[in-house]
Amino acid sequence: MILALGAAGEAQARRVEPGAWQPAPGVGMRLQRAVDLGGAPPRVAAAAWRRLAAELGPTAQAIWDADTHVPTRVWGAGLPAAGAVTSSLVARRIADEFLATHLDLLAPGARPADLALIGDDLSAGIRSLGFAQTYHGRRVVGGQLSLRFKGDRLTLIASEALPHVRAVLSDSPIADEQARARALDWLRGEYPAATAGAVSTPVILPLVGHGPIRYLEARAVEVASDQPLGGWTVYVDAATGTPLARVSKFISATGTVLYDVPERSPSYGERVLRPAPFLDITIDDVPAVTDAAGTVTFDAATVQVGLGVRGQFVRIINKAGALASQVFALDEGSEVQWSGDGDPHLDAQLTAYVAGNFAKDYVRAIASEPLAWLDGQVDVTVSDNSGACNAMSNGDDLFFFDGNENCENTARIPDVVYHEAGHSVHNQSLIPGVGLFEGALSEGISDYLSATITGDPAMARGFFLNSQPLRDLDPDGYEWHWPEHRGESHDEGRIIGGTLWDLRTELIAEMGEAEGIAHADKIWYEATRRASDIPTMYPEALLVDDDDGDLANGTPHSCLIDQVFYRHGLVGAAILGGEVRTLAAEADGSVPVALDIQAAQSSCIDLSPTGAKLEWRVRGTPTITEIAMTSTPEGFAGALPPQQDGTVIEYRVTADLSNDTEAQFPANPAYPWYQRYYGEVVPIWCEGFEGDVASWTLGSEWEIGAPLGKSGDADAAFAGDKVAGIDLSSDGRYSPQRVMNLTGPIVELPPGFASYRLQYQRWLNVEDAYFDRAEILVNGELGWRNFNSMMGDNNSDVHHRDSEWSFHDVDITPVAFSGTAQLVFRLSSDGGLELGGWNLDDVCIVGVEEPPPAVCGDGVIAAGEGCDDGNSEDGDGCSATCTVESPEDPTEGALSTTGSADPDSDTGTSDDSDSTGGASEMGGCGCRGAGGAGGSSAWMLGLVGLAWRRRTRRRPTSALRA
Repeated sequence: MILALGAAGEAQARRVEPGAWQPAPGVGMRLQRAVDLGGAPPRVAAAAWRRLAAELGPTAQAIWDADTHVPTRVWGAGLPAAGAVTSSLVARRIADEFLATHLDLLAPGARPADLALIGDDLSAGIRSLGFAQTYHGRRVVGGQLSLRFKGDRLTLIASEALPHVRAVLSDSPIADEQARARALDWLRGEYPAATAGAVSTPVILPLVGHGPIRYLEARAVEVASDQPLGGWTVYVDAATGTPLARVSKFISATGTVLYDVPERSPSYGERVLRPAPFLDITIDDVPAVTDAAGTVTFDAATVQVGLGVRGQFVRIINKAGALASQVFALDEGSEVQWSGDGDPHLDAQLTAYVAGNFAKDYVRAIASEPLAWLDGQVDVTVSDNSGACNAMSNGDDLFFFDGNENCENTARIPDVVYHEAGHSVHNQSLIPGVGLFEGALSEGISDYLSATITGDPAMARGFFLNSQPLRDLDPDGYEWHWPEHRGESHDEGRIIGGTLWDLRTELIAEMGEAEGIAHADKIWYEATRRASDIPTMYPEALLVDDDDGDLANGTPHSCLIDQVFYRHGLVGAAILGGEVRTLAAEADGSVPVALDIQAAQSSCIDLSPTGAKLEWRVRGTPTITEIAMTSTPEGFAGALPPQQDGTVIEYRVTADLSNDTEAQFPANPAYPWYQRYYGEVVPIWCEGFEGDVASWTLGSEWEIGAPLGKSGDADAAFAGDKVAGIDLSSDGRYSPQRVMNLTGPIVELPPGFASYRLQYQRWLNVEDAYFDRAEILVNGELGWRNFNSMMGDNNSDVHHRDSEWSFHDVDITPVAFSGTAQLVFRLSSDGGLELGGWNLDDVCIVGVEEPPPAVCGDGVIAAGEGCDDGNSEDGDGCSATCTVESPEDPTEGALSTTGSADPDSDTGTSDDSDSTGGASEMGGCGCRGAGGAGGSSAWMLGLVGLAWRRRTRRRPTSALRA
């Protein structure tokens, strides 16, 4: 498992993502695991989940793989398992009985014989059994299932098994040499010096993520390259040799080494004297070895000591020239000091040797059981001039690159050496069949190892030849948060790295410095051995902290762990529920808005609301009016003011919470607004998708049917049973590189209306329009498109994410000149990150009649009137000609509101003025009789769905990307 650490400074010729999968051209597969943190079980797993949950009790929780519908982690009160911790045989018997009962949930379609025990580990009081998934004797790549026993209970269950494996098997797989040749054909365009090594027996490669899961028989070929440096496992079709996918084996990181070496880097901090432990030396030409303190014994007053940079645990390889060596005279009771100051390539060798040994020694003190990698010799290559501003681990050996005018030689930065050692520790310590290597997780836990060794969350100061760090796990006033900061592995890794650093800080405050650091480091090491990605670190951390095998009754530090993981978005259980409702309009035309708040569901996390505000604006205008909501027994209440007929307003509700966060309703980052249309409309044509839909043309991936809640889609229709949507019946996601159209019938538009409008209910999840475009075409003209942040390939991440049915109004009058209207709902996708796409219900084209002539004094504010108080008298604030009169005191009796420029206007509007964020049925057409200006928006969200943010904290302004 090798990952390449990308660093800012000088652009690399190519970027190797940590543990990244790269499909061959034309092969679709997911690049990230899609997870559901603590949500309801998928429908296909509901019955099997109920059986297991009945055994585990009401506290049972799970994290679900959104693509395979398999629970990646299950925990709760646990099940009795007397003797399982002390006896492998007992543990295996209990495991076999348990799996025979629940295999349909944990590995759907598999048989007990398809699971092979490959891991049995007893450490930290936890017995972990790991099973590899097979199919007709062939290993299923990535497929595994594991059980954890603690305190004589089955405490935690994990599965990365693949469901319903079915593959066509070849009677005569391709020969090893043909497999090597096909693998090299694919890679040699980028890596001309690549060489192929071992070839596996046939395996089953799952292709997950685009439509139904496909399973192909493959052979795995190990490929490596020295110039440029790289390493992969390449999978080729076992029957034809066609390349299918490859996974990078290189892990990124940074490093420093010395005898007399920089403590942090040559340009930051002091130089210090460090012992060279377990070093191979000569004493008067006789081989010897230093001890852990760098001392050596001899039988003379003065000897000649030959020093180098190779020893029992670390062996330096110098790419810049000859290996460092020097002979010194050593007197009894004195010291030899060897310094690389002034010679970067010598300094790189000395620093890497010392820091590599120090990292091993640090982890050795944490590990509950011996780890072979810590006690073996690791090759450390320094001053590699084939690149710069980088460092790597191949899961075993470490590699550090030379410096340039932008960055330091990475072997001269101890922080980087510690980080790279973290990657190798992660890979080497994984319990087979229990944990899985995942790139972003490895980046984050490796950052943590470096930070806990130095005591500084700002890692690799001096990387850029100054005091600026490469990455900061604890930036001032800011938290790295799931899922907003998912993406490139080094960036995403800061989420778990920051979580672990905050856990360390809180444990120090509670337990004292020495005990707090020790316990945080223990959780770091034992959890990463068993986790499969960042979200699974939470239950694994609880398991390590637990003292009785029952996670349902809490752990010694479960509240602290809950609070820290919640701070970074990694607690999946629902914490806060919210419901926004609009009530019937009052006599004066104002519309009451209620925010009902449900109590927090965790006694460890205080999310009690302290206040709320209602904000609104007329669509297409920048001025936002803010109204303070009043407290009610259910939550808060406010009111939208009356508006002139034909007005579309946008509004939102924000609740202030007691932990210095905000919960915003709605939670759509691309358009954080509800919408309401004022005035009467006449339905011309409506479609609810319940009856005959033959007049519609369903393009690629569009379906009519019941929504199933997959990949963030709706789990029920807005009304009735059916909707129109993209990929309702498979995994819920649209495919890459496609244009998907839903085309409606040609609708006759009767004359006599002042305007025509499209009004419908939408549940849309689509990537930022910089990449994927969701569009509405009317008579071939663009009527609406999702938001495009225009921030480039790496930063365009304002994705449109509806989490409810949302009312959307589009004025189609400008394109209705032909007397007819034809709608096309389109989604155009690029090659990566596919979301749930369109879900549509109650689609209407409506007409708006000409307003009646204004009559001053009829109590109705019509076009051209500034007011209308129902009489024709002057002097009462509204004149006899319906103009507003200025009172003697302009502040007396005025509603206190605040107008301001929209803080979301730069990131929350779409490509035209018809964008909406939408609440359910906010005025306008209701195909099922809801009609007019009535209706409500009622919905509930757990923590995962809330658009929450720190009120007083601002993201660091840094151009770093590493």
